[in-house]
Amino acid sequence: NFLNLSARFSLSNAVDPDTGSNSIKTYYLSENDHFDIEIQTGRDGSKFVDLILKNPLDREKQGSHNLILTAVDGGVPARSGTATTVNITIVVSDINDNAPVCDKQKYTVTVKENAPEGTFLLRVNASDSDEGLNGEIEYSLRNKFRNGASEVFDLDSLTGELKIKSGLNFEERQVYELKILAADKGTVSLSTQCNVLVIVEDVNDNRPEIDVTSVSSHISEDAPPGTVVALMGVTDLDSGMNGKMVFSLPKDIPFDLKPSANSPNLDILGNIEILARTRPVKMARMVTLTLRRLRFHK
Repeated sequence: NFLNLSARFSLSNAVDPDTGSNSIKTYYLSENDHFDIEIQTGRDGSKFVDLILKNPLDREKQGSHNLILTAVDGGVPARSGTATTVNITIVVSDINDNAPVCDKQKYTVTVKENAPEGTFLLRVNASDSDEGLNGEIEYSLRNKFRNGASEVFDLDSLTGELKIKSGLNFEERQVYELKILAADKGTVSLSTQCNVLVIVEDVNDNRPEIDVTSVSSHISEDAPPGTVVALMGVTDLDSGMNGKMVFSLPKDIPFDLKPSANSPNLDILGNIEILARTRPVKMARMVTLTLRRLRFHK
């Protein structure tokens, strides 16, 4: 597979009991694209033949070549037959001249952040048209230390199976871009890179957080309706519908919630329970206010 053009191989010469002009005069090689013959004449007039490589060999395209060499004498009529015909089989040995090839340009998988350890994600598959160790492939994470991939994912070096090694957290990271190296086991190894995109999907695993940023602890009983007595901030680390919240107060409390530019305001209140919730996770915060009685003097 690595021979240079014009490389030659000496072949055994044919023997003809006849002498003189009736002995072996020439050789013919069956038609083919890769080999030719060169005939030389010895001092005694005998004919010798060499097999010459005229075009490059490629084992992956054709692993063997079957040729027929025919020797013809110089008699009249010239004679050739089974005794003067030989079959030549050339087996092309492999060299590591092909790098592995990934069966996809990019692998993409989506997984929920609460997927348990050992969850199968996907299998990276690369092929190598060489044979033996030159065609056997090992897989490894190329950027495992740069993005912490080795702590989160487990890659089987023989099968290319990618699994979860430790817990995922959507709130910390939503996407992992992995570079998986597929390398053959040749003496001089050849390799390629398979790209994997892991998308982490959010689940509703965070409670809403209520932060009362401002509150009037004493409210006059003649405070008019619409007086703002508390300011709250509410957050939820989850995304999408998991992060949308509904605010409510008990129905028997004479107060109301109204949204402000950044957070809900609470109008005129007494002892209330402020509830911010997303189904099915809830969070409650108690805010206690005291109503101040007015004194009238005659």
